[in-house]
Amino acid sequence: GDAYVSNKNIYYYEEEWTGNGKQEKTLLRKLSYKKGKLAVVAQKTFRGYLNDSFSIDEYDGYLRVVVTDGDTNSVYVLDQELKETGSIKGLAEDERVYSARFMGKTGYFVTFKETDPLFSVDLSDPKNPKIIGALKIPGFSDYLHPYGKNKLLGIGMNVDEKTMSTDGVKLTMFDISDPENVKEEQTYVIENVYYTDVSYDYKAALVDAEKNLIGFAADSEGGREYYTFSYDEKQGFTCTMHEEINGNNMRITRGIYIEDMLYVIQGNIIEAYSLKDFKKVDDIIL
Repeated sequence: GDAYVSNKNIYYYEEEWTGNGKQEKTLLRKLSYKKGKLAVVAQKTFRGYLNDSFSIDEYDGYLRVVVTDGDTNSVYVLDQELKETGSIKGLAEDERVYSARFMGKTGYFVTFKETDPLFSVDLSDPKNPKIIGALKIPGFSDYLHPYGKNKLLGIGMNVDEKTMSTDGVKLTMFDISDPENVKEEQTYVIENVYYTDVSYDYKAALVDAEKNLIGFAADSEGGREYYTFSYDEKQGFTCTMHEEINGNNMRITRGIYIEDMLYVIQGNIIEAYSLKDFKKVDDIIL
């Protein structure tokens, strides 16, 4: 199972499977932890599974979840006792949820099979959630991250529309100033790069809109490199650094910054780069 923790409650959820290995439903348990006192509040079972902990969110006393159920997808709104107040079912048939992000009274999630629909969901009325937008573009984003005011960053894969095969890591900046009319503001494809840790571990992404810094590790036939990008509405994404990563590759790469220094950590090696010109300053082998 996995857990999502809000400011007031702990939600633990786990998938339940049949004997033949087919997933049928998810069991969700809610616990409060006020002043260190743990108490079981409620539990609920619903069909489908959550893609990750970004597919569940508590806001203004209500819990919102987006799930994939077989060959379709659903959005549920639950009250404080985990009783369903509203739902949207039968979304994006023959596709599954790849990423989600709840932002106040609006939710966004991506499904994929042949195109990348970024759905916008109005959650202002817990009894009547509704889809208000669906932007369809090639490829898919399997991680979404707020990036300053009215911007949503997507990191995923580009897909060749003819062969339906992935052909590079894709960065997308969505303009979400109007949730009913979300726009693909800018895109950038790192060609011949076939994997990024962000797809499976959101902690692998270094994203700071104030510093205008986006960083992550990615793999290609040439090896493993760490990429950093800046973003401008007019110029789009600019690759500011792509350097070979050294060290034991049995652990996922992490990029962190302290003041004006970027540190790329891989296993037993830490490498330091200046955030002013992205030149290497030093390294250490542990």
